[in-house]
Amino acid sequence: MLYFIGIGLNDEKDISFNGLEAIKKCKYIYLENYTSKLNCSVKDLEKFYKKKIILADREFVENKNIEILNKAKKENVAFLVIGDVFSATTHITLLIDAKKLKIKIKIIHNASILNAIGEVGLELYKFGKITSIPFNNENVKTPIEVFKKNYENDMHTLFLLDINENLMTINEGLNYLIKNNINNDVVGIAGLTNDKQEIKYRKIKDLIKIKFNLFPQCIIIPGKKLHFVEEEALELWK
Repeated sequence: MLYFIGIGLNDEKDISFNGLEAIKKCKYIYLENYTSKLNCSVKDLEKFYKKKIILADREFVENKNIEILNKAKKENVAFLVIGDVFSATTHITLLIDAKKLKIKIKIIHNASILNAIGEVGLELYKFGKITSIPFNNENVKTPIEVFKKNYENDMHTLFLLDINENLMTINEGLNYLIKNNINNDVVGIAGLTNDKQEIKYRKIKDLIKIKFNLFPQCIIIPGKKLHFVEEEALELWK
């Protein structure tokens, strides 16, 4: 059996009861560690789960996942994903490969940034295409093009921020937007679901002056026409 388990956004305690029960049944526990980061260490996860964790980078998951699949043919294997299981499309390949090999599958969902941002007060069904700002962005225009298209259609834009050895900050993302002549009101979100989460709504020139301390971080540019409830909600974060 291969379990796909979302483990939430913040720390080791965000896993669901069903997810934790599934982990207890598994001999091998893999953690996808390249699309996001928790506000706890791998050792914290191991202590809480009472299991040894094997880190799985992008190359391993996308091109060398046969190790996971071969083990899942004979043993219970858990594949852990920060947030929800399929918020990052890279994980669907593992699901497809497992189904081709007729491996039994169980999917256990959890919160992801894609639904947790509802706390900001913007209507989720009014979000347009999601985009990401990469670290090496000097000649990258796709995020700006996505934003402009969303804005034309009166939709909100969620900007996810890059991750490699480091995590991109809101300030770095805002610098990119400013360099591309974006001067809208924006929402900065850091450490969503953490007890000390930070949500700020400002003009971009004012928000960039604020230092956000928690991770991961993301940016939202609201659509140009807001419902009065959305306007009222955004006032909470000024």
